[in-house]
Amino acid sequence: MKLLLLTVCLASALLRTAEALRCHTCNDEICSSSASVNCPATSNACQTVTRVTSPPGTVTVVKNCSSVQNCTTPLTLETEWSVNRGYRREAFTQLCCVTDNCNMQTLATPSTAVNGKLCPSCANSTQSQAGSCDATASCLGAEDSCFSGNTTLNSRDVLNAGCLSRNLCGNVAALKTLLGENPRIVCGAPSSISLSMALLICAPTAYKVLS
Repeated sequence: MKLLLLTVCLASALLRTAEALRCHTCNDEICSSSASVNCPATSNACQTVTRVTSPPGTVTVVKNCSSVQNCTTPLTLETEWSVNRGYRREAFTQLCCVTDNCNMQTLATPSTAVNGKLCPSCANSTQSQAGSCDATASCLGAEDSCFSGNTTLNSRDVLNAGCLSRNLCGNVAALKTLLGENPRIVCGAPSSISLSMALLICAPTAYKVLS
């Protein structure tokens, strides 16, 4: 009986190993090389991401085991998304897929082409933290919507505004990573180029209505 139980356990372990998704992972920030690894049971997708942070224009490439919940849909389709606060831009090209080693490809950097859309923004982080902004951001690439609202930094509300790709609207997890804690962000053009602390009062209400 003990031998039978041991055989069953070994067979189950081998089956789980055989069914584990395999994805490529990078060995450094520019992914000069990658290796195929067995993903943990919690991973049901592979991901490849090329990220550009400006300034200074740093390019980072990430390939890893992920989950469908962490992916900007649709799956298996290369997708661009970005947040542009005027004084700082985070832009990504992402592909998520669900077959073994499907994330081997290194994606192109996100577009930096001016698309003609303008959005109210902050000139710098000082204006953002003061809650009074009077600049205008020129939207780039996939940024097809204006946004405004506040996040929390060191227990204080901070004003954020500028351009973003519409596929980020409502993606609280991504906005939290990109902008800061407790994001209360509204997509759509504000009625004025001048943003002030009054927005910090209105934004939470608008966020609840739009959610």
